[in-house]
Amino acid sequence: MAPTTITEDPVSPGARGSAPGAERPFCSVSAELERSLTQVARAILRLDVPKSALAAGESVDKAGYWLLVRVAGQGPLRLSELAGSVELDLSTVSRQIRDLVRCGLVIKEPDPDDGRASLLSLSRRGSAVLEAVSEARRQVLAEAIVDWSEEERTALAGSLLRLEAGLHHSKEHRADGGEA
Repeated sequence: MAPTTITEDPVSPGARGSAPGAERPFCSVSAELERSLTQVARAILRLDVPKSALAAGESVDKAGYWLLVRVAGQGPLRLSELAGSVELDLSTVSRQIRDLVRCGLVIKEPDPDDGRASLLSLSRRGSAVLEAVSEARRQVLAEAIVDWSEEERTALAGSLLRLEAGLHHSKEHRADGGEA
């Protein structure tokens, strides 16, 4: 597989609304890269929850899947923490979690530190569903890169992890009052 060439679109210091004279590190952002990442993100988000990964009568929509992912990675946690984590309105997340609790995929237990609050965690069935759906999604991803070399797959994974870390760092820097 031949590597794709990405053309850089240089952005000069002071561009993008910086105050005149403000010092900014030179940035070179590729419009093609940004468009490509947006398209990949959309494709990932559009991946359906495979019915074959669920037991008869069970259903989990895309939003429910992403909440299961977050609860598994961060739980047990409060509903307000989950809503903040996924950057959605508390009422929206509350409705989605209510459905997951009703289906027996999420457990809601009293917070031992504050009896007024509840902690969310995955049930055994929720963990099994999450693993089955995640495996089915990994199969789709594996099919998409089946003819890539091991080096290409490893480079992609490493580069995406590095990009994620950079984006988190940039977001934290902006939140601390710095510029992007």
